[in-house]
Amino acid sequence: MRRKLLRRSFLLIVIFFPVIACSTNKSNGAGELDLEEMISKMAEIRAILDTATVGNTDGTYPQAAYDELEAAYDELVLGVSKAKAGMLYLQYEVDTYVLNAEKAIEAFLISLQEILDPGTPAELCVFGTDSKGYIDFGESPEFGAGQQWTVESWIKYDAGFLEAAMGDFISTFNATADNFHEGWTINFMGTGLRTTIGMGPAPGRVFEWSGNYPTNFGEWNHIAAVWDASAGSTGQLRMYLNGNLFWERDNDIISGGVVQEYVPPTLDFRMYAFQRPTNKEACMTGYIKKFRKWNAVKSQSEIQALMNGDVDGTESGLVCAWDFTEMPDDESAIPDKTGKHSASIEGSHKWFEIK
Repeated sequence: MRRKLLRRSFLLIVIFFPVIACSTNKSNGAGELDLEEMISKMAEIRAILDTATVGNTDGTYPQAAYDELEAAYDELVLGVSKAKAGMLYLQYEVDTYVLNAEKAIEAFLISLQEILDPGTPAELCVFGTDSKGYIDFGESPEFGAGQQWTVESWIKYDAGFLEAAMGDFISTFNATADNFHEGWTINFMGTGLRTTIGMGPAPGRVFEWSGNYPTNFGEWNHIAAVWDASAGSTGQLRMYLNGNLFWERDNDIISGGVVQEYVPPTLDFRMYAFQRPTNKEACMTGYIKKFRKWNAVKSQSEIQALMNGDVDGTESGLVCAWDFTEMPDDESAIPDKTGKHSASIEGSHKWFEIK
């Protein structure tokens, strides 16, 4: 059923009407603010809201997504009103309203529902930006344990996938109340694809390195992080990209003359994707498939074989494995291939059928 919206209250119309008459405004002598883009986005959102079909079936938009877009419209109205009242001083403030409106429009349009039957081949996108969605893999000391391990997965992302200062792809990382860092995270920071691990026994220490991540947006990349405390004096922390060595780093974290060691989680055993379990602001948006954690060091040749192969869950050293390549029976209880763990997809996400 096509949803028709009632007009806003008389007060809102009074506020909105003079805005349309003029697209620029002097703000307390700080110069002209160009409001044309804001007004254009208001009209665009209004048109979408007036024609959107809300429901729970194929080809409809979820009510929650509709409500979020409506809130974005209200925020734009408020922003224009502030600008006209001289409460905005910089064009940057106006541009921020426009950027947020563009994000809201994109988020709404992509929420168009495509109801898939369990078992349908599909790709999973989790909208973790702004802390909206994540994958909860549950709690287990195995997720962060060991002085020799490998984490590998396929990842795909689009432009704008990272809008926070830092975004965790897969993470067990946390900080204790007394400032000890524990666990590991594969994350993005600026132009860097990083592995970060907590170190001790000194408080506040981490070991991390990064390389410029590829901007082949819309394409899959295979990434693997390897920690090998027994590697001797070189290359304890390594990262591979599409089967090739991306970077390696010697353990140079020393405190008081003592070489620090990786500290597995002791208090928080959760593992998430697209958000950090203990810091929802470390978030990002992207696709994931064939994620695995091993309690062994994988060589480059083994990683190359894994990236092009499958696992059945019985492999030696396999801690957990999820494929995320087809619509599950229950998104809140997705068993891993070892049979020991269960994942839940929380918040904003979407499965895209592979035609």
